[in-house]
Amino acid sequence: SEKSNQMLWSDIQQFQTAPVVGSSEEPFSYVVYADQGGPGYGMSKGADRVTRRMITEMKENNIRSVHHFGDLSYSNGAAHMWDTWSDMVSKFAATIPLMIGVGNHEYDHTDGGGAGRDPSGVTTPWGYLPEWGNFGTDSRGECGIPVSNRFVMPQSEGSNGVYWYSFDYGTVHTVMISSEHDMSQGSEQYAWLENDLKNVDRTVTPWVIVESHRPLYNSADVPDNNRVGIAMRDQIEDLMYETDVDLVLSGHYHAYLRTCDGLYKSQCNNGGPMHITVGSAGAELDTVGLYDQEWTSFYSREWGYGRITVANETALHWEFVADENGLVRDELWIMKES
Repeated sequence: SEKSNQMLWSDIQQFQTAPVVGSSEEPFSYVVYADQGGPGYGMSKGADRVTRRMITEMKENNIRSVHHFGDLSYSNGAAHMWDTWSDMVSKFAATIPLMIGVGNHEYDHTDGGGAGRDPSGVTTPWGYLPEWGNFGTDSRGECGIPVSNRFVMPQSEGSNGVYWYSFDYGTVHTVMISSEHDMSQGSEQYAWLENDLKNVDRTVTPWVIVESHRPLYNSADVPDNNRVGIAMRDQIEDLMYETDVDLVLSGHYHAYLRTCDGLYKSQCNNGGPMHITVGSAGAELDTVGLYDQEWTSFYSREWGYGRITVANETALHWEFVADENGLVRDELWIMKES
């Protein structure tokens, strides 16, 4: 029909180019979080609220990008929920980069995958099912296919689409890994991660931040998740220690938790990175208690997000911002020797 042949135009958008890699002339800020979902459906009761705060963040603090490390739409096999979520985040993602990772609700499956069918290249029908894990059917048959087709992330030798990759932005080298895939020594992901971390030029990007859906450290009283964290520490904690990773960010738990600084082998001030869980972007909040762990420094059960401000090559400011009123609930400076 005549009407169907009409040309439609989107709204006019604008964007700001990234700072020069290695340049510390001007501070920049970005937002990080996990576990969101779409507006007002299922377990994602706070997603709309957090998104509204993001619009305010862009206007007030010149947020340069958003990092969302897993459990994006919680569509669970319903394609229209991907559309609803995409429309919601487009309010900011049309203007600033949205860098994503993969969580259990995008990838985990126990059947239906295999060679030529799994977009991450895993050849077993069940994806990744270690005996110590709780990797089940949380993607409800999506098996990573929708997220792989909706997003393109930066690539380098050995990286793997939206699953594991890295990129430089200003003075920060960000590494996204997949907690839903094998990262033990001898695996493809471990080989890539080792090569990536050992070849960072710290004179150009002195800050190295690793992002993962599941955390290595969290105090929530969920035994099966705790076992996964311990296994992840066995797999990659030594590597991150040896390569002086500054900060590890994750989600999966629907709350905010910050560990002590220098965490390594469950000991504070022991030469490792700080670990922060910020799975509070809108999914229904956790209700479980906490294990008594000396390395737990701050915990809050509310919706919100992390805001990182890179001041220069030796100073980084972390804030946890509550979505309801924009108040900073937790903050600290991470300092490096020049």
